[in-house]
Amino acid sequence: MNFSKYSIKDIANNLNKRKIILFGAGDIAQKTYRITKDFQVSFIIDNAENLWNTADDTISLNIKDPSIIKKKYNKYFIIICTTSYREVANQLIDFNYELDKDFIVSPILNDLRTIDEIEQLERKLIFSSGAPSVSNKYYGGGIYLLELKKFKWTYSKKIDGNCYGIIKYKSNYISIDQSIGIFEFDQNFKITRSKKLPSFSRPHGVAYSSKYEEFYICCSYKDEILILDKNFNKKKIISISDKFKNSKVPSHHINDCEVYDDYLYVSMFSESGNWKLDVYDGCILQIDLKKKKVDKAIVRNLWMPHNPKIFNGNFYVNDSLRGNLLGNNFNIVSNFKSFTRGLANDGSYFYIGQSKNRNFSRNIGITNNTSIDSGIVILDEKSKVSRFLQLSPHLSEIHSIEIYN
Repeated sequence: MNFSKYSIKDIANNLNKRKIILFGAGDIAQKTYRITKDFQVSFIIDNAENLWNTADDTISLNIKDPSIIKKKYNKYFIIICTTSYREVANQLIDFNYELDKDFIVSPILNDLRTIDEIEQLERKLIFSSGAPSVSNKYYGGGIYLLELKKFKWTYSKKIDGNCYGIIKYKSNYISIDQSIGIFEFDQNFKITRSKKLPSFSRPHGVAYSSKYEEFYICCSYKDEILILDKNFNKKKIISISDKFKNSKVPSHHINDCEVYDDYLYVSMFSESGNWKLDVYDGCILQIDLKKKKVDKAIVRNLWMPHNPKIFNGNFYVNDSLRGNLLGNNFNIVSNFKSFTRGLANDGSYFYIGQSKNRNFSRNIGITNNTSIDSGIVILDEKSKVSRFLQLSPHLSEIHSIEIYN
């Protein structure tokens, strides 16, 4: 049962000349009465028999047996005023009342409901780790499945390797591995096809364009985008700059990418190509897929950015070392005391990976608290409420996250 967040305006729009009944006696009912006193509040109902036929003297309302409202949903509009609102909602549905139409949860409980909803969440996530491969199902590089069931979560490694980018591809998934190369795996984590990638290229992020039927792979050690057709055959290479051609040394540290329409967006540590000189002028670079050439940076002043993503027509990116999730014209959506890497969204919540921060000394003077825990943060963007799913401290790196379905 999904409960909306309500306001006084919502109450006014749903009354239709009905009388308001408060369900649940006590402090919440008293606070709700104060914000609804401009409407006609008739009485309180409560499941506690010892309160029946008594009165709440604070607000001068009588307390009655809930059975009095049975089959009278055209007469009453119910506002639930108890933290046991799920149980009461089911009770009202048994009385033939309809959620949102005949009853709502008090606006006083909006904060509690936000917490309750994120704690009641059930979700499956896939995430990758580029750490060295080890024969342990709880840490080391590879592809993992995490299963969240309200207050409990479990996870285990499904594919061993040094894995980086993950994307959804039709009904399957595509990922990048240092040894395997690019590979596709199904819902059962069976690798259905793979192809080796160029040696010493350090493939990292991957994206796919259904329009051009092309895969794009960020090759960190060559400062280039490798373009493959849908069968994993090489089509073209796009160089980020001439620096690698001249020096044979990677200079930009490109990592992740995202496709939207005719453009590829690439995150990198240094636009100028000087990150090895401690110049972290990070950016997201726009590449024209029609012309197959670098266009321009769309945002600058990022510090080790990862995971450019477009959700519901909005652009987001992890400004990783600062621990910022950026969105809404690249403003700070939320801040985390960690190295943020890995980003997914299910339409309701963000899922942000948190890796062990090995560069914490760079943050001294910028933040007063740096977390070294690994895990996944679940964030409600509107309320800024979050919860943390901690993973093994030996699982030091998370790179990409996808919703599993």
